[in-house]
Parts: sequence; C-alpha cells; structure tokens
Amino acid sequence: MRRLLVLALAALLCIGIAVIANYSKQQPASNAVEAPATAAAPLPRQPTAFGINLSTVAYWSKQRAFMNLAVGGIWQSINAGWAEFDHDRIDGNGTVLSLKPGENVAMALIRPPRSYLGDIAIRCRFDGKGVIDGIGMVSPVASPGRLDFIWRHDIETAQFRLNATDPADPIRNIDCREADADPKLLFDSAFVETLTPYKAVRFMDWQQANGNVAGTWSQRTSPGATIQSSGQGVAMEHMVTLANQAKTDPWFVMPWNADATYTENFARYVHDHLDPSLTVYVEVGNEIWNMDFPAGKQARAEGIRDKLSANPDEARMRRYAVKAVAGFKIWSRVYADRPKQLVRILSGQNAWPDLLRYAVDYKDTAANVDALSTAVYFGQQLLETPPADTRDAGPLFPPLMASIDATFASARTFKQMADSHGLRYVAYEGGQHVSWHGADPTLIGRINRDPRMGDAYRKFMTLWARDFGDTLMLFHSVSPPGSSMHFGLADYSGQPISETPKRKAVLDMIAATKGK
Repeated sequence: MRRLLVLALAALLCIGIAVIANYSKQQPASNAVEAPATAAAPLPRQPTAFGINLSTVAYWSKQRAFMNLAVGGIWQSINAGWAEFDHDRIDGNGTVLSLKPGENVAMALIRPPRSYLGDIAIRCRFDGKGVIDGIGMVSPVASPGRLDFIWRHDIETAQFRLNATDPADPIRNIDCREADADPKLLFDSAFVETLTPYKAVRFMDWQQANGNVAGTWSQRTSPGATIQSSGQGVAMEHMVTLANQAKTDPWFVMPWNADATYTENFARYVHDHLDPSLTVYVEVGNEIWNMDFPAGKQARAEGIRDKLSANPDEARMRRYAVKAVAGFKIWSRVYADRPKQLVRILSGQNAWPDLLRYAVDYKDTAANVDALSTAVYFGQQLLETPPADTRDAGPLFPPLMASIDATFASARTFKQMADSHGLRYVAYEGGQHVSWHGADPTLIGRINRDPRMGDAYRKFMTLWARDFGDTLMLFHSVSPPGSSMHFGLADYSGQPISETPKRKAVLDMIAATKGK
C-alpha cells in the first residue's frame, strides 16, 4: 500500500505533479463545477456515518485481524540475505514446494497483542514433513506437525523457519496462534469488536488494489491459503465473513483487471453469503486518477488506445468510466432483487474536480453510479516549511486546524457535482496527512499522539457531519508510526485507548453521532 503526492497546479490541460511521499493526497484547489444543462434534483441529505479503511494484512502492519499469526507473512530466503523467496517454488496457498540442500527460508509472524503485556505460549500446527525451528522464539520445541514456543514480551518479531521440506509431502497449512486459543476461530474476536462501531469497512488494502495484480478468478486467494497477503489479496470469503461478524457494510475495491467472470462470481458470492441487511459499496480500481499507481497508468494507456480523447487525462478518466460502468452493470444484475443494498462509487481527486467530471459526464456513466467520492485529507502542507524548533509541536496545531477548512472547501465542489447528478457524495478516505522529511524522526509520532490531534479529528468529523453528512471512511485502522507519516488510528492492535487520541476522538464522535 503505497501512495504519492499529486497536486493539480492549474485547470484544463496544464497540470503539475509534485511527488512528496507514499500515500500522498494533496491539499485541495478551488475549481468551480458547472452543473450540466439537464441537472438532476439533489438527493435528500443522507445520515452521517463513519467507516474505516483496514490496513494491509502483513506482519509489519501490527494489526492482528486473523487468529492465525502466519497469514501476513512472506517467505524469505535466509541464504540470499533475507531476499524474498523464489515465487516459482511457492504455490497459491503459500506452501514452499521444495528446498535445495542447505537452503533455509523463514516467515515472520504477526505479533499477538497479548505479548505486549507479558510472555505467552504459542503453538504452530502444520501438515507435511520437514525440518523446522524458529527465529526470535524462546524455548522452541518441534515435534511432528507441531512447533511450540514462548513469545517473550520484549521480542518484536518471531519467525517460523523451514530448513527442509519433503517435496512429496511438504510442510503446509501452517497455523500459529496462542496455545490456549480455539484452533477453529478465524478472526481475533478483539479485532472484530473494534470494527462494530463503524458503518462500513473498506477492503482496499486487503484486496491489494494498488498492486494491480489480481483479476483472474482461477488465481484468486482461496480461504484455505496459509498466506493471505499475496498480490491477489485476502480471500473474498474471509472479507464477507468479517462483515457478517462485525455487522458492518463491506466496501470492495474490485481489481482493475478483473474480467466479467471474476466480477460476476465475486458479486454472486457476496449476494448469496453476505447478511442481506448489509449494504455493499463497490469501486472499480483504486484512485485511477493517481498516475503513481499502476492502474492509473494502465487506464491512460487504454484510453489513448481506444481514442477516447486527445487529452490523455480525459482519455484516462473516460476509460475509467467505461470500465467502472461495465463492472457496475454486472453488480446491478446480481443485486436486481435488492438494488438499495448496492452503492456503486466513482472516485476522483479532491484537488482536481475536472478529472472526476471527465468520467461522470461521459455517456451513461451517471445513470450507472450511486455516489461520487474523494479522499478528504488535511494537514498535507503543514510541514512543507520546516519549523525552526521541532521540540515543541504546539505551534503546529493552529495551522493544522485551519487546513481542515481548506480541505472541505474543495470537497464542496464535489458535493455540488454529485448534487447536480442526483448522486450521493461520500469520502473513500480521510483524516490527517501530515508529512515530514526533516532530521527529527520523532516528530510525526509525537504529533499524532498529541491530545490536540484528537481535537483536530473532532473538528474534522464535526464539520463533515454539519456540512456534508453521509459516509466518511477514515484512513486507516492500525499501523506503526514512520519517520515521515503515520495514518493508523492506533499504533498496534491492543494499544490502550489512552495512548491513541485519534482513535478515542473517532469513537467519541461516532457515539455522539449515533446518539442523535
């Protein structure tokens, strides 16, 4: 999950692109939008609701979603200096099919939240034959089909190590969890509980949408796969199960290269297995407006190939419209029996209204869409001029608060655009986006853990509720702070809420909103 900063410096055909860092969403510009000659009546104001984007299923994300601690691992070759292991010798379920004599590979496990409080016993079960042990494990004991060890409270990463495997009966179906845990439980119940306050969960990172790899039904991740962090994303069945357990609406980001068969099968599974009281949100591709992502580049090439416009940006967004509408029509057929439970979303960049207008105004796009969407981030430019003294973060918060107003000033342009087409306006991502590239590696963490950041989130969500209503999807659930950015509402699963001012503010606002 990587993002880069894209800022529109002028309207029409002349734009400038400035790349700051991964995950970037630039501060909005104020471009007016003309309503079409046959403007539709605006929809009635929608109820305010808040959702959450889930962070990547990976050992380094520090989010424990699955009970199996191995689901977010990748096999790395120890002999090759911890390089990623040869993909040709790993099957779709994450099974290492063969090892050469003397070759060793290891897979990092997701850290269990209880290990922050004390030492805990972990039991790994598996099928097959081979030679195994562990790295970062205390007192590992291997036996046929099992590896037991202690995850000591001061150890950050433990790894399941494979020293030999039988090609005829390879080590597979690895499942590591607390020794006293239910071996049949799919999700960590504490994780499911954290999702229940939210109206919706967006699975963009679970589906690996930014990698632009998935799309072939036969290659999709199966629910039985050990590793759920591959380029094909988490198994569709698991996402539906999670939505049902948390009783929250799923927001799917369909792969750009998904063909009709993939889309049809995906939609039908969701229709047949999702709690029918839940609403399904659907996008096709993530941020096609963003040329830093492979799907954006592909859409532009396809739009130019199809001669959709002489303007490359218009050609790209028209191609987005064509691709999205084709996918939405399949979903609409599948959901013909309960169309109100389906929300089809077209997304654009909050700083560049013309891009989304290229798409929504193209042919019958608006008739096949239910909502327009942008990412409403604030604070992107806060540290563009480095403070002279970073020890005191206090002076940074007044301009941070002011940046919220600027973000929503641009968002109103998209609300007007949606109103003119009789569509909803929702935010697919949102929250603080403070970026830092200075010498002080502690600044980002300190800003995000400061109680005044909680105040900023309260203002942010209050203004959304007052001026827009409808659904705002916060970005994102859990991730550790970096030296340049920090998006997680919490640093790690199980972190005390007293240490997470952003998350506390969000939960307080959700409770207040639901109480109205």
